[in-house]
Amino acid sequence: MGAATLALAAGGLSAVSSIVSTSQANKDAEYQAQAAEANAQAARNQAKITAEKGRIEAENIDRERSALTRAYADMQAGNAASFGALGVDMSSGSAADVFAGNASRYASDVALNSYQKNVADWETRQNVNAALTNAANYDHQASYYKSTVQGLGSTLLTAGLAGLTSGLGVYSMAGGFGGTEGLAGTLGSKSKSIRNIPKLK
Repeated sequence: MGAATLALAAGGLSAVSSIVSTSQANKDAEYQAQAAEANAQAARNQAKITAEKGRIEAENIDRERSALTRAYADMQAGNAASFGALGVDMSSGSAADVFAGNASRYASDVALNSYQKNVADWETRQNVNAALTNAANYDHQASYYKSTVQGLGSTLLTAGLAGLTSGLGVYSMAGGFGGTEGLAGTLGSKSKSIRNIPKLK
């Protein structure tokens, strides 16, 4: 088998190997991009679910506050009716203390309710923002993997260059371009010619 035949065979094998390698890399990158896109969508869905749960929790807390207000109003009205039936002076003494105590407990319950709502709102915002940040990170990953996928033209160019490089290497090793011996012989011949040049007097 001649040097040229060996070079063509080696170059062809190298080109095919390059195409297969690039194709596999493209498949891997496409898979990673699809996985990142799926994760990004899942994170966005989680953000929506978290926001909806937060809205429902806030509504429940508001309903609890409304229930507290109704209970307080009913209690004060009941006490007033009872004290009135007994002819008790409600502007001072024990009756006044009862009304004041009820009002204090109501204010404390409403303050706690308001605090719970603020905490729930803050947690919801934090969780939603975290989910959206994850989605953005996955979007960046997907974009990166997509950018690494090579087109057909680039794949063929890479394969062609790999094949050419491999073929030239094999051709040279097999004696093409004069091979190593040819190069040494050429240099030796030139060296002799230099030694045979008569010296100028």
